[in-house]
Amino acid sequence: MDKEQLKQSIMNNLTNSDAELNQWDSLQPTDPDYMMYSPTPVGYNTTAEQRFLMQNLLVGFAGGSLLDIGCGRCDLYDVARELAALNNDSVSYNAIDHNPIMTQLGEAKWGLTNINVGAFETAKLNKHEWVVASGIFTQRRCETEDDDLRKLFDDIDTLYNLSTQVVSFNLMNPINTYHHEGFFYTHPGLVMDMLIEKYQFVNIRCNYSKDVYTVLIYKLQ
Repeated sequence: MDKEQLKQSIMNNLTNSDAELNQWDSLQPTDPDYMMYSPTPVGYNTTAEQRFLMQNLLVGFAGGSLLDIGCGRCDLYDVARELAALNNDSVSYNAIDHNPIMTQLGEAKWGLTNINVGAFETAKLNKHEWVVASGIFTQRRCETEDDDLRKLFDDIDTLYNLSTQVVSFNLMNPINTYHHEGFFYTHPGLVMDMLIEKYQFVNIRCNYSKDVYTVLIYKLQ
């Protein structure tokens, strides 16, 4: 397979056919493949939504080391390795999640080993070029919004210190959307101002959902 054929194969897999998407999206909790392939157990309405969000988190990724925080089933690994292959490179993937059921699914699904189980805030994790956190800031975790905000920026700093190139994560958008009880909403303008003041090189992408936006912080030399 030449380079163009490989690229086309990867892009076809990144987008997936409607039949494949419908097959995964239609899985029911009683189906044996539900936990492994359905988007619902990992917090998405559809597989297409999940794939697009993960590509959004990896804009500019071309291979190298990647730490997946809150990895769930490690589906980000599949997207990352395909993007790396477009650059004739590979991905050195490591991950952590607090749910051992999900990490076991990820190891079985993608043939991975030694996925960490625990809290990223206290785990001893090595530095990686890219650090990606998908969905870990969705739920409120403190008694007050001020404490939630302080906790958020403390956690972002932890992610930043684990990265040598890029940190990416997503947040809930409070603008023009329904607010769900127990979810943590942060205004993208406030986040942008505070992150630029501290880290300088920041990009926010409100490009696919009223509910969620993506943040990328770059550690430029």
